[in-house]
Amino acid sequence: MLVIIGENSGITPFHYQLFGPNDVILVGKWSGMSLQSKILGGGEHHFTNVSNLQINSILNMAEMAENNFKGHSSKNNFMEGFMEWYDQDLYTRGPTIIGNDVLATYNAIILSGVKIGDGALIGAGAVVRKDIPPYAIVAGNPARVAGYRFSEEQIKALLRIRWWDWSFEELLAFKEYFAGDVDTFISKAFEKMKEEGRL
Repeated sequence: MLVIIGENSGITPFHYQLFGPNDVILVGKWSGMSLQSKILGGGEHHFTNVSNLQINSILNMAEMAENNFKGHSSKNNFMEGFMEWYDQDLYTRGPTIIGNDVLATYNAIILSGVKIGDGALIGAGAVVRKDIPPYAIVAGNPARVAGYRFSEEQIKALLRIRWWDWSFEELLAFKEYFAGDVDTFISKAFEKMKEEGRL
């Protein structure tokens, strides 16, 4: 299990759920989640199993508990047995990767194994099952791209600027531009980068 939350991201343990040893959640900087939204690190069910529930794990744990009580368990400890059975009942589709400046709004759910691009906006109640491009606006179940926050040229510029990597002092100096026109922000940011020899 691994969870890494980037700097200044408003994501707490209430926002994610881990199910097993292979679950991985990676979140970039300055991303946030609204109330009731969730990231699922795994917990995918093998729908071809006879039972939808984790009956294999339950029965094996019950048997191990009975054997332990009788003093002749074949497992050294509970976790050793649990890890062996877990993958037969539940699995993860891979690391869940959420970029920088991503916002998941009320009741959104992000399933395992997806990659969400920088600047994406996930609408209320959306269920994200597939990758989302940078700065896309998605909605629905399953989540589909409803549009983009900015034009293709503006998105390319913002991905080049990568303001989320700036220091707090740099961000503070640009505070008047964050709530304004995106083209003005891009122009001022490129001026800054040119002065610094990064353009």
